[in-house]
Amino acid sequence: MFDNQSGRRYQGDIYCRKFGSTDGFIKMGNVADFATSQKVKVDTLTSTGKDDYGQAISVLTTPEPTEVKLKFNSFDKYALARALMGVAVEIDKDAQTLTAVEFSVADGFTKLPHDNIDPQGFSVSKKSGSAVIDPEHYILKANVGLIAFKPEAKVNVGDKLTYTGKTKAGGGFKIDANTLQNLDLELYLDGVERISGKEGVLAIPHVKLASDGSVDWFSDKWWEAGLTGTIVKEPNVPAMSFKEFGWLLQSNKPKQ
Repeated sequence: MFDNQSGRRYQGDIYCRKFGSTDGFIKMGNVADFATSQKVKVDTLTSTGKDDYGQAISVLTTPEPTEVKLKFNSFDKYALARALMGVAVEIDKDAQTLTAVEFSVADGFTKLPHDNIDPQGFSVSKKSGSAVIDPEHYILKANVGLIAFKPEAKVNVGDKLTYTGKTKAGGGFKIDANTLQNLDLELYLDGVERISGKEGVLAIPHVKLASDGSVDWFSDKWWEAGLTGTIVKEPNVPAMSFKEFGWLLQSNKPKQ
């Protein structure tokens, strides 16, 4: 049975999980580009003869590892962690109480030991138990945890102060970037051929990926991040396999 040839355009969703794990698969975001590249190394023995100089005598063709390259432009905490080559860790959703936390005053803005500070109820004292400094005499950048004192505060560089308050409730996540050398993943593409409507699955049991490119934090365009890497051949399974479904149904459709 033969199927009519046609052009191909594919769309789909890519799911991944850590290689070798029993974790559930997660969607990799809105993947705008996804490409596999298969190359071969050709070693040619050429003739030096009078009549056939430069012609091939023997050719050895060696397949090289398959390369994978993808770009995505939507981000949850896991996608952002992949772009930054780190792991997303949950931040406690409950507010943390801060009591008489000591810090030394620096020139300019001083970095406090905490961030995500709730400005409501926040206070600074020159020492534990002493009078509170008037909030009008300092500038608090609560989100990042920076504080700068105005001359009216009568605070000098090197002074030891304390603050009391709490962090904001609601939780979040934290990513320590560049803590992973590579992303060891198992991938599935759940796709559909846009012209014929035939559905297909591309399976990659093991691929090592790493962040490729940059994250433009201030871009007016949609963020985009890339991953590139190499498929690893595991024993007794193909390095990559593709299935497409619905051929019999498509072939048996009545001709118009």
